[in-house]
Amino acid sequence: MVERNKLPSLPTNLTIMHESQEKWRKKAWEKTLTKHKDELEEMIEKIRLFDIWSNSLQNIEAAKKLIPEIFMDGYISIHFSCYGLYKYANSCLRSQLETTLRLIYFSTHPIEFDWWGSGNEWYRNGLRKRDVWGDGYQYFQELTRVKEFERKCGQGENLFRDGGRVSRIYGKLSAYVHSGIFSFQTKSDEFSPQYKIAQFKLWLSNFNEVQEYIHILLTLSFLDEFKNMRMREKETILQAAIRTDYQAKLKEMFGA
Repeated sequence: MVERNKLPSLPTNLTIMHESQEKWRKKAWEKTLTKHKDELEEMIEKIRLFDIWSNSLQNIEAAKKLIPEIFMDGYISIHFSCYGLYKYANSCLRSQLETTLRLIYFSTHPIEFDWWGSGNEWYRNGLRKRDVWGDGYQYFQELTRVKEFERKCGQGENLFRDGGRVSRIYGKLSAYVHSGIFSFQTKSDEFSPQYKIAQFKLWLSNFNEVQEYIHILLTLSFLDEFKNMRMREKETILQAAIRTDYQAKLKEMFGA
């Protein structure tokens, strides 16, 4: 009987690569799970919240196509971090946040979404910035519910205005995408990825911050759909993903 999962005979270079990767992956994975199993469990619970959003937004074409990608970016970010691949784990978070911003824009711009989906981004003609939200995330600053929410925020709590928190974390994560030297996966004396507690904790902080902003923005942008969720689902999103200081402001928005 053929042994299950038995790899075929591999050529020399591929054998060396496979065997070396098996060693560092196993080592980093076991160290990460041993030290952070409870934190990782909480993060996976946050990723599972996108099932709730997917069910609630199933009548919105952009949501049907983009929410699975938002989920997968978060899931793979966790996966990479467990292997000590922190540069790529943080890059996934940037992608997750960017896709969420695109979802919010395209949910009310179906024609532009069709263009974008077919690779024709004519709607960007004349824009100085490559993204639809323009300088300073101007598009999001003008959304009625975002403006109302930011009026409730204290100093330093704005999401977009005055260099707000979303723009700051987006810029921070962009350094991983564009290979800022501090974000390098390799070092002069180190090539194989390793578990590093400082880099894990930095990624963990970024992860939690991104999930919080994503769920705040989805709630504000799809407030009617959020109100129509079952109470248990609403409370799960608020308790799992959003800190207490923002929780109270959101509850004011939907009259809880």
